[in-house]
Amino acid sequence: MIKRLLSSTFAIIACIIICADGYSQSAKLKGKVTDEATKEGLFGVNVMVTSTNEKVKTGTSTDFDGNYEIALPEGSYKVKYNYIGYKNHNEDITISGADVTKNVVLAQDAEIIDEVVVSAGKYEQKLQDITISMEVLKPQAIESKNTYNIESSLNKVPGVDVNNHQPSIRSCTGWSYGAGSRVMILVDEMPIMSADIADAKWNYIPTENISQVEVLKGASSALFGSQALGGVINIRTAYPTAEPMTKVNAFFGVYGNPADERFKWWGDEQNPAYYGASFLHSQQFGNFDFVLGGNFYKNEGFRNTEYERRARLNTNLRYRFKKVDGLSIGVNANYMLNQISDFFMWQSDTMPYVSNTMFGGSSAPTQGYRVNVDPSVQYICPKNEDRHSLRTRFFRTLNEISNDTMKNSLGDVWYAEYQYQKSLEHWKISAGAVDNYQVVISNMFSNHYSNEVAAYVQGDARYGRLKFSLGVRFEYFKVDTSMTKTELKFGKDTINIPIKPVARLGVNYQVAEATFLRASFGQGYRFPAVSEKFISMALGAVKVFPNNNLNPETSWSVEVGAKQGYKFGKWKGFADAAVYFQRMYNMMEFGFVVLNSLTGEPYELGQVGDPEMGFQCANVGNADIFGVDLSGVITGPLGNWGELNAMVGYTYNNPKYISDDIDPSTSTDDKTLKYRYKHSVKADVSLTAKWFEVGFDLVWKSKVKNVDRLFCDERPEEEVIGDYAVLSSLILPGYWDYRIRTAEQNFWNIDFYVGAKIYKETKISFHIKNLLNQVYCGRPGDICAPRRFEVSLSSKF
Repeated sequence: MIKRLLSSTFAIIACIIICADGYSQSAKLKGKVTDEATKEGLFGVNVMVTSTNEKVKTGTSTDFDGNYEIALPEGSYKVKYNYIGYKNHNEDITISGADVTKNVVLAQDAEIIDEVVVSAGKYEQKLQDITISMEVLKPQAIESKNTYNIESSLNKVPGVDVNNHQPSIRSCTGWSYGAGSRVMILVDEMPIMSADIADAKWNYIPTENISQVEVLKGASSALFGSQALGGVINIRTAYPTAEPMTKVNAFFGVYGNPADERFKWWGDEQNPAYYGASFLHSQQFGNFDFVLGGNFYKNEGFRNTEYERRARLNTNLRYRFKKVDGLSIGVNANYMLNQISDFFMWQSDTMPYVSNTMFGGSSAPTQGYRVNVDPSVQYICPKNEDRHSLRTRFFRTLNEISNDTMKNSLGDVWYAEYQYQKSLEHWKISAGAVDNYQVVISNMFSNHYSNEVAAYVQGDARYGRLKFSLGVRFEYFKVDTSMTKTELKFGKDTINIPIKPVARLGVNYQVAEATFLRASFGQGYRFPAVSEKFISMALGAVKVFPNNNLNPETSWSVEVGAKQGYKFGKWKGFADAAVYFQRMYNMMEFGFVVLNSLTGEPYELGQVGDPEMGFQCANVGNADIFGVDLSGVITGPLGNWGELNAMVGYTYNNPKYISDDIDPSTSTDDKTLKYRYKHSVKADVSLTAKWFEVGFDLVWKSKVKNVDRLFCDERPEEEVIGDYAVLSSLILPGYWDYRIRTAEQNFWNIDFYVGAKIYKETKISFHIKNLLNQVYCGRPGDICAPRRFEVSLSSKF
């Protein structure tokens, strides 16, 4: 496979170097286009030239350094410089036999809805023009909160919930013990999901080098593949600008005493603490881009068996060829060493920070590493702006369990994606092919391999105020001997093909200058992860069983939305509203089961064989998710004090089983899906002045209505199975009492921070996380951290 990949890479490079051979004319229009604020050259600016008699219409685009050149016959011309996110610039020029040099400076467009995103169509376009809902998280919002794990920032995005490391967009996922995901996590448009349990370790994401986080809501399998059934989170890392830049940050934090003194296990000893540091250096050396960053973190843990230690290095390297316009090669890499002990279940509701060791309350100490290396090559033909790119990734995860080598696991991912883009008069065509090959070597899962092969094409068109997109993907997925299967009927005959087609369609119409209506339809498809299908392990006395009969799940979703930009004097912002519906078929969920030790089938009294209790992933039926997303952003000056930035969002979800036989592992007879929130409100408010900043985040969620029946059987007393009640009292003592005690309690969290500049770009900040010291469960047996106090020192130069 690697030989094929390398030979393909060299063939593409050879082809594009040959086609890059230009031509020359006696009279040229040339120059450089730069950013007004940063003074650096802008790559990909459209330069459109029309003669005054309209007989000549031609154009080009700028190279990586912002330079452009176009041959023209003698005459008078109107030249338009157009670039997404910047104000248009027009020039009148005359060609009279001699070359004309015209350098242009472009100013950024200040409107918030003109933000540039790439995830909606795999190319740059304005946020206002996309046909589906998207949230954008800027690096300032990450850095100001002293974010050392991107999970905490994502939890504050409207419509997004990360429950015990597991991401969910619009209730597409509840909590499935860390295995599998309906949300695709990307770094630089390539998946960063592990081969074994298909998860993304949030502490592996290089928070010190993020240019933007884009959250795509709704089924997105047509562009991104199997795990994008519920949405996509794309973390984009940054390349250097014209000016060298270095950032350093160090922080120290301590856990405060919990609201309930019974929770405190450390007595009169010093409270548990955590600390860390990060750095980033970014610089251009001629045509060579260089980025190097790193991070160190150590956490003693607020629970008695929990700790985390990690160290990470990352780099982005890119070379832009001078002699071949539009050609660049690069390699990005990230490496992390970690030691961790995870907490799983509490000892009781009055001692929730102490683990239930008898029933697998905490995982055995684990150490290992994660590493990815991403070679890439890209070519943009100067003559017609056709874009060719080949991006590859090798991603390895190694987990070693102390004193239990039987649970060690190694997972390798080999990913390659070729993409071709072409711009026509009204259309932008994106087409590509993907090969995602994965190998897992583990005693928990045995040894398995999977292979995803896909081809996709999407067209985005603009006709006046109307924009629309249409995409389709053909996917082949195989795990060991299980593979994609699609039934096709021809009269009375039915045939199966190993390809799954998925499609998406979206429209966006600009009603007024800052008013945009949109509607979209998308299909989703997800094949079981290796962990969901083959995992076999024990958490104390509770086991996790494999399920070789697990089948893929599918879905479709629709959305209607509106975005309204506004401006009042120096205040500006936008409001967004969306109504959505998603139907899921053959949904895969983990649930508690009692199986026969000999047959692996559900246990019945009188059978030969012993009962074994544990969790198993199964196809539990069909479900509907209906909801509403509302969000708004506003920014503007507060007199001479500084600038106010505020975001607020509300999400309503109603996730229900539609099958008559609902998942038997749920805690009530209500058809609500497990581990979902019906209501949530999120807000982020900050005030930034010349020498100080202050702000807070607020997250409110309604109570989780339905959990696993094993943890809390809330059915009428006459329906309760005695064994469940006994097991619940052993595995998760006191959870039923906790649920009754907090029956009307919702999830509240407020984080507060204040910072001050002490010298130029050096800042000291003070943070209080969980300001009100709230007590809440993210999932059963997992009461979250008490109030924390942090101080951080950062500098940029």
